Amino acid sequence: MISFIRKLLGSRWGAIIALIFVVLVGFAFALGDVTGSSSFGGLGQGHIARVGDKKIGLGEFQDLLDNSLRAERRDNPTLDMAKFVESGGLDGTLDRLINRYALSAFGEAHGVAVSKRLVDSEIRKLPNVNGPDGRFSEQAFQSFLQGIELTEQMIRDDFTQNLYAQQILPVAGAGAPAPNGLVLPYASLLLEKRAGNVALIPSQAFLPTAPASDAQLQAYYRANSARFTIPEKRAISYAIFDASIVDSKSDATTQEIADYYKANARQYAASQTRNISQLVFPTEAAAKAALAKISGGQSFSAVAKELGLSATDSNNVTREALATSASKAVADAVFAAQSGTTVQPTRGGLGWYVVKVNAVNQIAARPLASVSGEIAKTIATQKKAELLSDLTSEIEDELAGGATIADMAKANGLKVETTPKLFANGQNPASPAYKPIPEMQRILPAAFEMESDGEAQLIEIVPGEKFAMVSVADFEEAAPPPLSEVRDVVMQQWALAEGSKKAKAVAEQVQRAVLGGKSLAEAMAAVGTRLPGVESVSGSRMDLNRQGQQMPPPLAMMFAMKKGTAKTLDAGANRGWFVVHLNQVIKGDASGNKELLAGRQQEMLGLLQQEYAAQLINAARSEVGVSKNEGAIKDLRRRLTNQDAAQ
Repeated sequence: MISFIRKLLGSRWGAIIALIFVVLVGFAFALGDVTGSSSFGGLGQGHIARVGDKKIGLGEFQDLLDNSLRAERRDNPTLDMAKFVESGGLDGTLDRLINRYALSAFGEAHGVAVSKRLVDSEIRKLPNVNGPDGRFSEQAFQSFLQGIELTEQMIRDDFTQNLYAQQILPVAGAGAPAPNGLVLPYASLLLEKRAGNVALIPSQAFLPTAPASDAQLQAYYRANSARFTIPEKRAISYAIFDASIVDSKSDATTQEIADYYKANARQYAASQTRNISQLVFPTEAAAKAALAKISGGQSFSAVAKELGLSATDSNNVTREALATSASKAVADAVFAAQSGTTVQPTRGGLGWYVVKVNAVNQIAARPLASVSGEIAKTIATQKKAELLSDLTSEIEDELAGGATIADMAKANGLKVETTPKLFANGQNPASPAYKPIPEMQRILPAAFEMESDGEAQLIEIVPGEKFAMVSVADFEEAAPPPLSEVRDVVMQQWALAEGSKKAKAVAEQVQRAVLGGKSLAEAMAAVGTRLPGVESVSGSRMDLNRQGQQMPPPLAMMFAMKKGTAKTLDAGANRGWFVVHLNQVIKGDASGNKELLAGRQQEMLGLLQQEYAAQLINAARSEVGVSKNEGAIKDLRRRLTNQDAAQ
C-alpha cells in the first residue's frame, strides 16, 4: 500500500466512511442532534459509550474523530482539533457513531437481515482488492487490510452497520406527501413582503480623539489576539517522480514474449465469429411458433414485425460473448449451425432464443512474429505497473523505517526541492507573487496533516502514475505576531472598537426614540452628529430563501420583528450599528401559484422524511439503551483541547 492510501484510509473508520458514509451523511447521520444519554454505569475508561450490549471503544471513537476533522479541513485547512471540538465536533461525531450502533442493534432485533454475501459484495468494491485479472483477490485484500491496519472482522463489522442503516432509514423516511392544508400557509408565508427604514450609526463617527496608551493597547491585543493570529506555516521538502522512473527496466524480453504467446495461445489461434439476428420469447411454445413461420418461408424480419418485435442484429459475435449475454447453450447451438440457418429455440438468460446465423466469419491464426510487438507493449505495461508498485512499497517501507527523502532521492536519481514557508492554501506571506507548482494542490494537504517532526511520507499525485516523497522541512506554529510588528493595525482596530461602543450607545438611543413615537429620520437628526441618511428597504420572505443571493442583514432582521417595532443590529467587524424600523407587513397568498405550492410540498416532504428518520433513530436508541461515559468524554475533551492549545 502506498502512503497516500494509508493516510487517507489509515484510521479504522477511514476506508468505510470514504465509501459508504456519503450515502448516509446527508440523509440520516447528519441528524447528529438526536441524542440519547442516560446515567452512566459499568463502563471502564477504555470505553466512551455503551449501546445495548455493545461497547464503543475510546480508540475507535478517536479514529473516527480524527477522520471527521480531516473531512472538515478540506474546506477549512487551518482548523485544528481544539477548535473542532469546541465547535461541537466531538459531540456530533459521537452521536453519529452511537446512531450507527443503535440502528444496527435495532435492525438485528427486528429481523432485518444483512447476509455475508451482501457484505462480501461491498468488500469487493473496496480499492486495491482486485488482482491483475480485475477480479477479487484474497491476497490483494489481505495486503489492503495490512496497509490500513485493519482486520477483516473490523471491515465486516463496519459494512454490516452501514447496511443495516441503508435498509432501515429509507423505509422510515418514506411517507405521504405533505397535506395542502400544511403547504398553503407555508407557501403563502414565503410571499409575505415587509418594508421599513434602516439607519447606520458608523463607528468612524465616534473614534476616540486620543490614541490608546501602551497599557490599553496591550490589554486590547491580549483580549483579541485570535483576530491577529497568523496561521501555521510550513516549508515542505519534496521529490517528485512518475512511472518513467522504471521505463528502463520494463522492456519485454524475447523469452517473456514467447511465454506470453504460449500462455494465451487461444487468443491468437484460428477462430470463428458469427453475424446473427435474434429474437427472445417468454415461452418455448411462442419461440417454436415463430420458428415454424420462418421455416415456412417467411423472412426473419417479417416474422419479427408480424409479432410486434424487433430483431437484434449483431456482427462478429464471439462464442464467449454470446455465452455471457445469452447462455452457454445458446452459444453452443449458434456456433454449431451453418451460415443461413436458424437454430432451434434454446433457453437463455432472458427467455427462449430463436437465432439466425447470417454469416460465419473465419479468423486466421496469428503467428508469434505478427503479434510480438503488441505482446511486448502489453508486457511492458504490466511490468511497469508491477515495478512501480514494488518501488513505491520499498520507498514507503524505507521512509517508515527512518530513511530521509534525501536518502531515497539519491538512491533513485531524484532531486529534492524545498518550498518557502507557506500557509496551507499555498500562499507565501513573504512573497505575495509566489506561485506554487501545480502538484502542491495534492502535496500541501498531506503535508499539513503530517506531524511536524514525523517521518517522511509517500503520496500519490496522479493515482498509479505520479508520486511525491514529502516531509516537513521547517514550520512556524499559528500564533499572533509580536505587538511591535502590528502596532499600527492594532491601534486602528482598537479605535474602531472604541468607536463601535459609542455607536452602539447611540443606536440604542435612536431605538428608544423611535419606540417613543418619533420617526427614524427625526431620531437620527436629534443625535447631533453628522450621520448617514435613512434608507428605505423592502423585500419578500422568498428573497431570504433564494439560493446564491444573500439578503442584507437589516432586511433579514425585519422578518424577525413585529410591525411598528425597532431593533439594533451589529454591522460586524466594529463597523458600527444599524437601527431597523419595520413599518409595513403585506401578507402573501400562494393559493393560485401552482409552481410554488408544488415546490414547497416537495420541500416539506424532504423535511418530513428527515423527521421520520430522526424519530426512528430516537426510538432505536431508546429501545436498545444508550449510555455515555461522561467522565471519559470530559477527559477526552479536556485532553484534546489542552493538547492543541499547548502546541
